[in-house]
Amino acid sequence: MSGHDCPTMSEEKDKSTLRSNLTRRDALKLLGAGATVLVAADQLHAVDVSQPSPALKADVVVVGAGFAGLSAARALMRQSKKVVVLEARDRVGGRVKAAQIAGRAIDAGGMWVGPTQTRLLDLIKEYGLHTVPQFETGANIAELGGKRLTASGETLGLDSETQAEYDRIVKDLTKLSDQIPLDAPWTLPHAEEYDHMTADDWFQSQTKNNIVLDFLRAYVRGIFTADSYQISFLFFLFYLRSGDNYDTLYGFENAAQAWTVKETMHQVAARVAAELGRAIVLQAPVRTISQDAGGVLVNSDVGSWKCDYAIVAVPLPLSVRINYKPVLPPERDILAQHMPMGSVIKYWVAYEKPFWRERGLNGMLQSDQPPSEFISGDFTPAEGRPGLLAGFIEAHNAIAWTGRPMEERKKLVVERLVNFLGPEAAHPIDYEDQDWPADPWSRGCYGASMMPGVMTTVGKVIRQPHGRIHWAGTETSTKWMGYIDGAIRSGDRAAEEVLARVKSEKQARQAGSMAR
Repeated sequence: MSGHDCPTMSEEKDKSTLRSNLTRRDALKLLGAGATVLVAADQLHAVDVSQPSPALKADVVVVGAGFAGLSAARALMRQSKKVVVLEARDRVGGRVKAAQIAGRAIDAGGMWVGPTQTRLLDLIKEYGLHTVPQFETGANIAELGGKRLTASGETLGLDSETQAEYDRIVKDLTKLSDQIPLDAPWTLPHAEEYDHMTADDWFQSQTKNNIVLDFLRAYVRGIFTADSYQISFLFFLFYLRSGDNYDTLYGFENAAQAWTVKETMHQVAARVAAELGRAIVLQAPVRTISQDAGGVLVNSDVGSWKCDYAIVAVPLPLSVRINYKPVLPPERDILAQHMPMGSVIKYWVAYEKPFWRERGLNGMLQSDQPPSEFISGDFTPAEGRPGLLAGFIEAHNAIAWTGRPMEERKKLVVERLVNFLGPEAAHPIDYEDQDWPADPWSRGCYGASMMPGVMTTVGKVIRQPHGRIHWAGTETSTKWMGYIDGAIRSGDRAAEEVLARVKSEKQARQAGSMAR
């Protein structure tokens, strides 16, 4: 626990307006069923507004308790700032969410971490959690261009001519992305030319090999949860550079999908939440943020807070659903409208045992055919049971399947697994999925992508404060954008911006006093 609680909890006159309403059962829900209770029921709270109350006070209000908001709040509290975090959901973590399958805790949202995602690795180490290497022992199956290819580890098993063509394309993409200035990608030579074409336009201009084209399109769906005809080629290059390069984003060993967290990734968020304690207010969607020269007023469904600064750390397309006074600049609104969330449904399938391993398979199944690019990977626990597979329905396929009953998606997924793994796959002992486009506080996952023509115009305002309001969220990160590590970096950056302004204001006041 940090020693810097929300000021409203330290002032006796405000105590009557607040009450803890988290039972042990609620705490389990917040942390993920089956997880160790790390946050006691009285450490997080919702506000009782059965009676009207005046606005409460804080130095900074953070909107959103995903990794970006939690990181911003933690950084500010460690600098003795009085912070309150307003979260619309009944849990912390944002697009990282706990779930259960076959009696085991799992991640229904983000779950991987790679070696250059150092901010996330630091948090995992700090809180005493443990990473587990992604299982790769055995052969994978890839379905490309109507053919089934089998190869060891994570290689594709392409014929030599197709492999050479694919390698050439990847080399050219890496050469281009290496030139991207992360802080200002719009300054790249030919930036406007690249921004006005889609990633698919560039792919088609570079190769006529249908297998390579199909795989590149599947790669975009798998990484961006959007289709290659939807995203700007300049944004595509920036994203590759943000995550090191093409191969790092795609790969497992020594790459972006190197490890999962034994205790679940959501436990990392829960540990940060435990440190923030009563600064977090759940079930408190923010509706209006007003500001003037004297400060900011944040209105939520459970109460209002006055503060010096606000940090909005919710998905960019959702951030403009808040009412701002004065209104946002048109550039920011246009950016949010033309940077939609990706669409993905993540699923888990449990079996009595990982029967595929007995056949020398590692559970990695990929396809360029609907509904899934990454059909499955093996996440069986160390003790060997139950056998766990997880995969994704991405991009336009997720749009086609969102909102449907889970049982329909289960039937679809199981039939696909049977097609690859045989009749044993027809008898799972449990199934779970997370329909991210249907989540009202995310409306998609993994992140938001820029459409053509956006980055070189309104894309430049993505981190630009609106008066006393600063922006966080993985979409605003220059490094590891779209990933948990990027969310952490964005929260730290927003906190640094606020702290710098506080310091500058203090120095200005001191200078004014000396002048008098």
